[in-house]
Amino acid sequence: MKNTQEQSRERHSSPGSSRIIRVSLAAFLLGMIVSGTTVGLYEENREQIRRQAAADLTAQVAYGIRDNLNRALSSTYALAALIRQDNGVIKNFPQLAREMLQLYPGISALQLAPSGIITEVVPLQGNEKAIGHNLLADNRRNKEALLAVRTRSLTLAGPFELIQGGGKAVIGRLPVFLKDAGGRERFWGFTTALLRLDQFLGNAQLSLLGKEYNYQISRTHPDTGKTDVFWSVGGPLRQPVSQKLEVPNGVWTVSVEPVHGWHITGFMVVEILLVLFLSSLCSLVAWWFMCQPQLLQRMVDEKTRELSESNAMLQNEVIERKHAEEALKASEIKLRSIFTSLTDVILVLDREGRYLEIAPTSTDRLYRPPMELLGQRIKDVFPKEQADLFLKTIENALDRGETMSIDYALDCNGTEVWFTGNVAPLDGDRVIWSARDITLRKRSEEERLKLEKQMLHTQKLESLGVLAGGIAHDFNNILTAIVGNADLALMRLNPESPAQENLRRIEVAASRAADLARQMLAYSGKGHFVTEELDLNTLVEEMGQMLSVSVAKKAQLNYRLSRPLPSITADATQIRQVVMNLVINASEAIGDDSGIITITTGQMECNEGDCNTGWLSDPLPPGIYVYIEVSDTGCGMDRETMAKIFDPFFTTKFTGRGLGMAAVLGIVRGHMGAIRVYSEPGRGSTFKVVLSAGTATGESPHMACAPEQSWRGSGTVLLVDDEATIRDLGSEMLGELGFEVVTAADGREGVEIFRNRRDIVLVLLDLTMPQMDGEQCFRELRRIDPQIKVVMSSGFSEHEVSRKFLGKGISAFVQKPYKLSALREVLSALDWGNSSQLR
Repeated sequence: MKNTQEQSRERHSSPGSSRIIRVSLAAFLLGMIVSGTTVGLYEENREQIRRQAAADLTAQVAYGIRDNLNRALSSTYALAALIRQDNGVIKNFPQLAREMLQLYPGISALQLAPSGIITEVVPLQGNEKAIGHNLLADNRRNKEALLAVRTRSLTLAGPFELIQGGGKAVIGRLPVFLKDAGGRERFWGFTTALLRLDQFLGNAQLSLLGKEYNYQISRTHPDTGKTDVFWSVGGPLRQPVSQKLEVPNGVWTVSVEPVHGWHITGFMVVEILLVLFLSSLCSLVAWWFMCQPQLLQRMVDEKTRELSESNAMLQNEVIERKHAEEALKASEIKLRSIFTSLTDVILVLDREGRYLEIAPTSTDRLYRPPMELLGQRIKDVFPKEQADLFLKTIENALDRGETMSIDYALDCNGTEVWFTGNVAPLDGDRVIWSARDITLRKRSEEERLKLEKQMLHTQKLESLGVLAGGIAHDFNNILTAIVGNADLALMRLNPESPAQENLRRIEVAASRAADLARQMLAYSGKGHFVTEELDLNTLVEEMGQMLSVSVAKKAQLNYRLSRPLPSITADATQIRQVVMNLVINASEAIGDDSGIITITTGQMECNEGDCNTGWLSDPLPPGIYVYIEVSDTGCGMDRETMAKIFDPFFTTKFTGRGLGMAAVLGIVRGHMGAIRVYSEPGRGSTFKVVLSAGTATGESPHMACAPEQSWRGSGTVLLVDDEATIRDLGSEMLGELGFEVVTAADGREGVEIFRNRRDIVLVLLDLTMPQMDGEQCFRELRRIDPQIKVVMSSGFSEHEVSRKFLGKGISAFVQKPYKLSALREVLSALDWGNSSQLR
C-alpha cells in the first residue's frame, strides 16, 4: 500500500517538476531581456552625462586659455598707448616691460620693433638672436606681421619654433600708427608679446583636467588647411569632445577625452553581473511561486506540530505563574525594606493633590508629619502660589503620560530646603511623587555661577584693556608725527608769522589727544606709575582747592577723613586722577540740583569671604586695606548702566568721551586694588576704592636737568620704525641735532644696514614692527656690537617697555609722541665719550 502511494506521488510529481523548470527558465530569459535593456539605456545615459561633463570642463578650460591670452596680449595695447602718448618715444621700456611681465604671468618676453625691426627685448637673456630681426622682410615666416599692417589690427602668429631656441611659442604683434602735424598717419612699428607655450599654458586652467583626461590643442594651418596639433597630453584621442575658441586671425580647438574612454570596463562588468543577478532572481521568484502548493502542505504539518508544543508550554506557564506570585510577595516585602532605608520623600497623590500614601522612608524632610498630611489636599497645606505650581505639575504628568521634573524650596522647621522632584503617572488618575534634598547641590551651583560671572567680568575687563592699550599705542604713533612736525614748524617759522598761533593750537589739540591716549593706557593697566609712600588723607586735603572749583556750584563737598591711616604705595598723580574723576562724576550726577558729595577715607580688614564678593578686580588677598569712598545724592544708576559704567567710550553725557571711569578702573587694577559700586535710581551712588596698605618706600622719579638748547651731536644715527611719517620726522629732528640719519622700515632691514655700515653711533629703535619687532632687533644689534647705544621709542609707557628690557641695557627711552626738546633731552643725557669710535 505504501509503495503504491509513493509510486503515485512520483508519477504526479514528475510532470510538475518539468513544468517548474520550464517556467523558471522562461522567467530567467524575460528577466535578462528587461534588465539588459534597462542597463543598456542606463549605460547610454551615463555616457551622455560624462560627455556633457567633459564638454563643460573643456569649455571652462577654453575660456581660461582665451582669458589668459587676452590678458597677455593686452600688454601690446598698453605699450602702443605709451608710444602714441610720447609721439613715438617710450621711456624706461625695460622697467615697464619687467612690471608688465610680473602683471601678466603668461608673457615670456616683450619686444619693440620700430619700422618692423626688433630693437629691444625684455628679458634679453635667451632672446639675443631676435635683436635686429626684420619682421617685414621675411614674407614666408612673418606674413602675420604684414597682415597686421594691412588690417591695422593685432595678429597672432604661430605656434612655431623660436629662432632663439627654447621651444614653441606664439607671438602677438600690434601695429602702431602715429599722426603727424597734418593729421596723416604713418606706420611706426610693432609692439610684440612673445608667449612660450610651456609657460603660457602652464598658467592657464589646464590643471582642471588633471590626470583623468587626455587632451590636445590644435589649430587649422593657414597654408595647408590641415589640423595642426601643437600641444597634447596623454595618448591619441578617438572620440573626443571639442571646444573652439576664437583667437586673433585664427581659431584654436581644445579636444578632451577620458584616459580610459567613455565606458569603464569594471563598471560594465558589474552591470553584466547585475543583469545575471536580476535574471536569476526572477527565475527564483517563479520557482518559489510554482512550489507554493507543496510548501503550504509542509507549513500545515509544521503548524500542527507547533500547536501541540504550545499546549505543553501553556501547562508549564501555569505552574511558573504560581511560583511568580509567591516571588512577587517576597519582592514586596523586600521593596518595603528598601523604602525604609531611603532618604528620599516618596508620595502617592491623586489629580486633586490629595495625599493617598506616604512611603515609610527614613527622611525627616517632610513639610508636616505623615499623619497630618494623609487625606489632605495640597492647596490646604501649602500657600496658594506654591500649591498651584504643584497641582499644575501633577496635571501635566497625567495629561502627557510622562514623568515631569520640578525643583522647589520648602520651609522645613525654619530652614529653607531645596528639593528636586520627579512626578510619574500611575493608573487611576494617580501619580507617584519622589523628592530628593538638593540643598547642598543648589548652594554649590549658586557659588559656581557667582564665580563664573566674576571670571567673565574679569576676562571682559582684560580684553577691553588689551584693546584700549593697542589703540593708545597706535594713536601715539600718529600723534608723534603731528606733535613733532608742529614743533619743527614753530622752530623754523618766523616769530612774526600769523601761522604761529595756528601751530600752537595744533600743539594744544595734540596735547589733549596725548592725554586721551594716556587715559586709555591707564585703563589698560599699562600707564606709567611712579610709586612712593603716600598718606591718602594728605593727598585728599592737598586736592581740596582743586576739587572745590571742579564741582557744580550747588554741590557741597563734605570730608570724613579717618586718622591715622596706614600709608599706601602708589603713584600720587594717578591716585589724584582717580579722586578727581570720581568727584567730577558725582558732580555731574547731581547736575543743576542741590546735592552733597561726601569723600570718606578709612581702613578695613578683608577676610577670605569679603575679598571675593562684589569687587571689580582680580581676587584680593586677605589683609589690611585703605579705602577712599566718594558718595553723592545725585540721580543714581540702574543695573544696566552700572554694568557698563567702566567700559571705554561709554558715557551718559552728550559731550563726554567715556574714558574717565575707564581710566579709574585701569589705575585701580594697575595698583592691585579693587573698586565697588553701590547705586539705585533716584538714591545717589557710592564708589569705594580699596588699596593695599604697605610700608615699602617708593622711588621718586629722578628729574634730569634740561639740556641746553644749543646741544648738538655728531655721527650717523640709524632710525628704525615701520611708520614712514615717523621716519621722515625723526630724520628731520636728528638732522636738527647735528646727526646724519639712515632709516629702516623694520627690524630685519635695520639689522642688515647696521651690519654693513661701521659709522653708526646710535640706533633709535621702535618697539612694535612687522617682520622683526624691536625686542628681536635689539638682541641682534647687541650681538653684532655689544657697545652700541640703543634708544627705544614706543607708544607704550616707559614703565611697560622697561619691564620687557629689564637688565638688557637699553641706553634710554623716549615716549611717543615726542618733541625735538624731549629728543634732545634724552640724547644729551647719554655718554658720548666713545661715540666717534668706529666698529
